Amino acid sequence: MSPADPLSSLPQGDQIAVLVTITGTVQGVGFRPFVYRLAETNDIRGHVANTAAGVKILAAGKKEQLDAFLHQLRQDSPPLAVIDALTVEAAAVPDCPDFQIIASTGDSGKTVVLPPDISICDDCRRELSDPGDRRYAYPLNNCTNCGPRYTIIRNLPYDRPETAMAAFPLCEDCQREYEDPGNRRFHAEATSCPQCGPRLELTDSQGHPVWVDHPLAWLAEQINNGRIVAVQGLGGFHIICDATNDEALKRLRQRKKRPYKPFAVMVRDMAMAEEYGCFDSASLALLDSPQRPIVIVPERYRCSSGVSGGLDRIGLFLPYTPLHLLLFEYLRGPIIATSANIAEEPILTDSRSVLSRLTAVVDYCLAFDRTIINGCDDSVAISLNDQTLLLRRARGYAPAAIRLPHKLKHPVLALGGDMKNTIAIGRQDQAILSPHVGDLHSLGAQDYFKRNLATFERLYDFKPEQLVCDAHPDYFTTRWAQEQNLPLLRVQHHYAHALAAMVDCGIEANTELLAICWDGTGYGDDGTLWGGEFLSCRYNGFQRTAYFKPFPLLGGEKAVLEPRRVALSLLFQLYGEGALQSRSPALASLGHQTATILFRMYQKGLNSPLSSSVGRLFDAAASLLGICQLLSYEGESGLRMEALYDAGERGHYPFVCDNQLIDCSPAFSLMLTEDNPGRGVTLFINMLAEIAVHVMRQQQSGEAVVCGGVFQNRCLLERLLKRAREENLHIHVPSRVPVNDGCIALGQLAAALAS
Repeated sequence: MSPADPLSSLPQGDQIAVLVTITGTVQGVGFRPFVYRLAETNDIRGHVANTAAGVKILAAGKKEQLDAFLHQLRQDSPPLAVIDALTVEAAAVPDCPDFQIIASTGDSGKTVVLPPDISICDDCRRELSDPGDRRYAYPLNNCTNCGPRYTIIRNLPYDRPETAMAAFPLCEDCQREYEDPGNRRFHAEATSCPQCGPRLELTDSQGHPVWVDHPLAWLAEQINNGRIVAVQGLGGFHIICDATNDEALKRLRQRKKRPYKPFAVMVRDMAMAEEYGCFDSASLALLDSPQRPIVIVPERYRCSSGVSGGLDRIGLFLPYTPLHLLLFEYLRGPIIATSANIAEEPILTDSRSVLSRLTAVVDYCLAFDRTIINGCDDSVAISLNDQTLLLRRARGYAPAAIRLPHKLKHPVLALGGDMKNTIAIGRQDQAILSPHVGDLHSLGAQDYFKRNLATFERLYDFKPEQLVCDAHPDYFTTRWAQEQNLPLLRVQHHYAHALAAMVDCGIEANTELLAICWDGTGYGDDGTLWGGEFLSCRYNGFQRTAYFKPFPLLGGEKAVLEPRRVALSLLFQLYGEGALQSRSPALASLGHQTATILFRMYQKGLNSPLSSSVGRLFDAAASLLGICQLLSYEGESGLRMEALYDAGERGHYPFVCDNQLIDCSPAFSLMLTEDNPGRGVTLFINMLAEIAVHVMRQQQSGEAVVCGGVFQNRCLLERLLKRAREENLHIHVPSRVPVNDGCIALGQLAAALAS
């Protein structure tokens, strides 16, 4: 029915009734209490219930009352609610004197979208600091408007018996609040108090209990004195230490075997955030949003030399649980709060795993006896030109639904890629993406991937009729898909990137658009490794219209970790064996003997797959400019180059664009004579932006989408957007999903639209 006059075709009379069905993010966000209060205000009789598909409302009253009720239902819904669809149909007038919240129903066809976990709200925060409140200093305080959601649920509909809180019966006071329509804890499924809720558990690294009167005060003292501890959050554990203590940071890097990769820093409040980072109004709003992501900003004042790994940026975030807030009551300053895991494995979600796997990393562990059913890491974001760009989509943002441009023919499961993995389920025109799973290179990560699959199949009663995976034959996700007895669609990696960006940016069906797809590596249709692509894309296919000149990756996977190998490969293309006589930092780092062996490998094409990757070109530039020769984490070269970029420089290195082929050889030749690394970085990044603008002009494309992990480079993206505005071109930038491989599953679902 038309939202403007939803009762236009209903029977007239003193009393009429409608059945309202609402789908979207409408459970766990205070929607039923909102409906109840709205019904009371408008003198509506009937009931509301959670169902596996969403929320159903039977509403009876006079036509003008129902008109007002339905209008307010759409316009005034709770801040965390998202209504995807609202349908109204005529119903029999119920024989009831009032309006009630009734028991949930578990009908089939689960399409409700789970709300993500949200930071503590202002009301709960006030209770936390009020000595007269019964929840004063209660570290697990929450209400309808905040706290855990996805991380504590076992099944839908979202009711307490289906959550981790089922193990904690409500006390009389909490039960009274739960049943009071005027209380903000009315049907708040995760609510509890010191009398009936979970308890803190403090142990040493061996699992022995530490008995103290005030665990948080005692633990904070250990942190202040340089100890490293594990603390339970909403979706997993953090490893925490004093961010201003050089010795503590040094021990943490040694213990975690993380020599340079930056750590996230949790700060007490906005004032402390602005002490350590440079914020504009948009990034401040992002920092203080209910999602509470880690926000990467320019560093103002250095916490410790060990925090940012030599970069000029810092990742800051605010406390998002009452436990974190209470801990800061006793801390001297900011803390490192990094995911508790081994290397690049998934975040650990129970104290037993923390104590068994991180015994050599942490000195103490603070947990509570509420189970984390579904793990969920912290989200990471930046703000660019008032737009939020997600680098990791997890707590606060996922799971969440994204609308596809039209309906799928059947239920589809998209498996994503093997880096920054997420999965997605698709049904009709709805895509529901999982939180960040991570890199699938270890057995632990692969097991976590399978647990996420099981979670989504259980929560949504989802049985796929088709699988979609990456085209790469050696991906774990590809091999897993081949073992299932289901129809399988393989989607080229960069096409999936492009489709995800198109869906995110609201590009309609039947639209053809240029996609600029630059990343580290993706399996190309010709068997080479793509990564510097211009694709003309539709939802039913693509054409590769331009790409960077391919170059060999000497040693295959080794070249991904050693920029000097990529640099030398480009020099071999330029000068042949004469490159061995060049005055290159790459050659100096490798040594003449190793470089000679690599030249023979280059000559014979041994273990040297061809690549067009812009990500690897960043590595080569970093090597030739003497910035870094070896990588300790993915994307390190680009981040180090960001720190040297000069936004005031308008010049760029030369390049050649011959029909479809883009050749940057002139730039790398000039880098050999560059004595100012910062200038070299700036001219290189400006060149890349100029290439994108040139190809758009060449292909007569007035607009394009950008995608791929290379566009996480803030300097490149800012420069490209600036040049596009100057040339009257329009660049679409995804904001709901990352430009990196965290978006691949969404793009795979979009590809299935045409199958």
